Amino acid sequence: MSKSLKCVWTLQSETPPHPVIPCKNCGVLKPFKPSGKFRLNANGTRLDAWLIYKCTSCDATWNRPVFERRNCKQIAPDLLEALQINCPHQIRKVAFDRSGLPAVAGPGESETAIAVHKQIVEGEVEEWTHLEITLNADLPVSIRLDRLLAQELGISRSALKELAGHGKLTGQTGASLQLSKSAKNATSIQLQLADNPPLRTQLSTILLNI
Repeated sequence: MSKSLKCVWTLQSETPPHPVIPCKNCGVLKPFKPSGKFRLNANGTRLDAWLIYKCTSCDATWNRPVFERRNCKQIAPDLLEALQINCPHQIRKVAFDRSGLPAVAGPGESETAIAVHKQIVEGEVEEWTHLEITLNADLPVSIRLDRLLAQELGISRSALKELAGHGKLTGQTGASLQLSKSAKNATSIQLQLADNPPLRTQLSTILLNI
């Protein structure tokens, strides 16, 4: 009889996208990164808000609009407070939003790092034969699904592909997994290892560290 172990993996990108724009100091196109601070400007009853970016090569700044000429009465109090205190959560929310950004610099290896917070929500590590992983990503992440599974489960990409080919690694209700695609929120990963005790033991050791 199949015994299920259900986990939730919460994914967070470590580095937000870096827009590439003309730098007034460098005189060429340069990637800019968020500074961690908002800028507010009041004009009568209207308010402008920007997230300040800095050139990765110098101290030149660029203000990314959050909103402009917004009537103060139309701004939610909690949002206004977040902007005033440079709330890290609000900064992250804006910084990882690619909408409206100019071209974005291709991330280096260190900039594609993903923090993975794992939680077991049902089942026992010592007894499972069926592993179910649900991905939780409140913001888009830039990592392939096969790379994520390989680094977090200690299984090579070729082994993952072989498991998928034999129907042991699937999506919800047996659907095929797009291993070469980016990991996405709410993705369900099903791993059936009733007939593979060695691999199950290997994974149990990793899961016990959650």
